[in-house]
Amino acid sequence: MYHTCLYCTKDLGTNGILETLPVGRRLAFDAAQGRLWVVCPSCARWNLVPFDTRLETIDACERVFRDTRTRFSTDNIGLARIREGLELVRIGPALRPEFAAWRYGDRFASRRRRNIVIGATAGAALVGAMIGLQVLAGSVGGMQFAIQGILRAHARHRITTRFVRESGGEPLTLSREDVKQSRLQRVEGPPATWGLSVPARTGVRGRWFRGKKVTDHILLTGGDAIAGLGHVLPVIAGTAGSRKQVRGAVELVEQHLTLESLVTRARMEWSDHGRNLGRLAKLGAEPRLALEMLANEDAERHWLEGELRLLERQWREADNLAAIADGLAMPGDVDSQLEALDVKRER
Repeated sequence: MYHTCLYCTKDLGTNGILETLPVGRRLAFDAAQGRLWVVCPSCARWNLVPFDTRLETIDACERVFRDTRTRFSTDNIGLARIREGLELVRIGPALRPEFAAWRYGDRFASRRRRNIVIGATAGAALVGAMIGLQVLAGSVGGMQFAIQGILRAHARHRITTRFVRESGGEPLTLSREDVKQSRLQRVEGPPATWGLSVPARTGVRGRWFRGKKVTDHILLTGGDAIAGLGHVLPVIAGTAGSRKQVRGAVELVEQHLTLESLVTRARMEWSDHGRNLGRLAKLGAEPRLALEMLANEDAERHWLEGELRLLERQWREADNLAAIADGLAMPGDVDSQLEALDVKRER
């Protein structure tokens, strides 16, 4: 099991309670679905635990949860705080709104607070710089123009997200300005589906780049489009993530249930009356948060389907090996003798 968050790379912490998973201070588990997450204490993202130790750890979490007196439970969600500092979130037959509120509420709120603090700090620094430069240079307009140029250069040349495509190729490296150019597009079938168009900026190794605006775009589809949404939407988020906005996003998720349904509506109905068709940066806070929720859940579903395919292949290999081993352990004429006995029994 990894020890750092897959999203922010911060340390996930440790616990001395679970022998099969000593990583994490807050764990969430769903015994019915066979899912287990380690919740990052820094960004509040839910990291899906690999399959190899998941089932044993879920059983251990269930036992610890039931043995803990300090716990709070509803019909669908339970929270237990163990004396040693471990927190367990038990997911029962939860309705989507309650599950989404538990899973994404802290994450969006944490990101919102961080962005507000960063924005306030940057604003105070800019005001101080303007006052200082005004005293030295005596030109307010010129200083404002210079500072705006610095901000534009920062948005244009600093890489804010980087991700690898399942289809291969160099990682996509997008600046904030690149991210704001991303669009939802319809992909003609059959079957008709959707894709995410992003600027084709690749080959950037560090956090900054020198170059002009990219005019070519790459259309991501399938798993790449889902992963792309998970990377670009947090960059656009800004100060979105208040309780009211999260409730609105959960309502949208409850109405649409699937990512494709929500993408279709977001692309056509929430795109500034067609003038910015499909532009993610032009969507409201609630649709963007709802898209992020469903994209995250679809990505996990793909991972789980991959694990199930791997397990099925391993099972078939083990079954074939067992059949070979059984054949080696028995005389060669046993099968024919058993068939003869079956024929006699039928007579």
